[in-house]
Amino acid sequence: IYALSSNLTISANSYSIFGGTYDYDDDNTTNLIGLNYHISNSEIDLLNILMINPVVGGLITAKSASMFYGGFETNLGTDLIYLNLSSSAGLYNKGDGKDLGNTLQFKSEINLFYSLSKTTRIGLGSHHISNAGISSVNPGVNNYYLILNKDF
Repeated sequence: IYALSSNLTISANSYSIFGGTYDYDDDNTTNLIGLNYHISNSEIDLLNILMINPVVGGLITAKSASMFYGGFETNLGTDLIYLNLSSSAGLYNKGDGKDLGNTLQFKSEINLFYSLSKTTRIGLGSHHISNAGISSVNPGVNNYYLILNKDF
């Protein structure tokens, strides 16, 4: 995990467990839980401006909708508090939940983390999932959640 700020030194691989509300601004609101794996030992220098690293993960809702995804992320801030920004593509299954138009979906995410120790962080996050208009059905979903992030 890296950032524009040279003060941010988080560099171990980590995982995040998150739980919260799925589709909070629609009538299909339900709970979600998920897990992300942050691969920080594979950093990529993006145009000498930003360091990004891979992230993979998945989520499931109380209505059996699920998504498994992979993408890239970056962190902006300090060791104590920072923003985590990510963008991913993945495979979505609606289960008994909301029809998002097709299996291929995209997820944009923003999280705010606070470091409890050198290896443990808590945070608040939100992500938007949609098919970016590649299907005529594209309602999208907005989600928010609490996060526990831990190095290993």
